[in-house]
Amino acid sequence: MQIRHSFTGILFSLTMAVLLLTACQKDGGYHEYERRAAQSDASMYDYLKSQKGQYDSMVAIIDRLGLQRVFSNTQLTVFGFTNASVAVALRNLNVLREKQQLPPVSLASLNRENLDTLFCRYVIPGVFGTDSLRQYPDGRLFNAIKYNNEMNLQLFTQSASGFETDGPKYIIYSDTKFSFYINKWVRSNTMAMDTYVRNGVLHILSPDHEFGFNEFITRFNK
Repeated sequence: MQIRHSFTGILFSLTMAVLLLTACQKDGGYHEYERRAAQSDASMYDYLKSQKGQYDSMVAIIDRLGLQRVFSNTQLTVFGFTNASVAVALRNLNVLREKQQLPPVSLASLNRENLDTLFCRYVIPGVFGTDSLRQYPDGRLFNAIKYNNEMNLQLFTQSASGFETDGPKYIIYSDTKFSFYINKWVRSNTMAMDTYVRNGVLHILSPDHEFGFNEFITRFNK
C-alpha cells in the first residue's frame, strides 16, 4: 500500500512538472527563440522567392524596384514582412479611398519612388545577427540601405521563471523617424531571427506589422 502511494505521488509530481514546463513556455504572443543552426546556400532573393505563400508581396516589391541583384549579391540584414503586412496596409488605404470616392490601388500601381523609400527601411547593409546586438541593451542604430533612414535594433529578453536572461528573445525593430525620443519611433517585433543565407541574415517581423512604418496611407493616398 505504501509503495502504491509512493508511485502515485511520483506520477503526480511528474505530471505537475510537465504542466509547469508547458506553462513556462507560454510567452505572451512571442515565439521562443532558438538559434537556427541550419543555413541556406541560396541568396537572399532566392530564399525569399522559395518561401511560397509567405513573402510573395516582398518579392514583388523587390522585382518592381529592380533590386534583384542587390538581394542576390550584396551583404544584407533584411527584416522580412509577410504577405499579410502588405495586405493590411492596402486594405486600410483602399477603405479610406472608397470613402473619398477614389479608385482602389494595388501593389503594382503604387508610386514607385514612395515604395522604394518605405521598402528600403527593411534593409540594412552588412550582416547583423542577434549576437551583434547583445552588448547594446538600448539597441543599436543603423542607417537603412538608402535614404539614410535611422533604424534601431534592440535585442529584448522576456524574463522567465524569475531569470531575466532565460526567457524568450526577439528583436524590436524601430524606425526612429530621425527622433531622439522613443515615443516618436514606430516599432515592430520579430517572430523569428537569424536565418542565414549566402549573402546575409534574415529576421522576420510579426504578422501584425503593417508595411510602411505608419507612412503607407500618407504617402500613397494622393
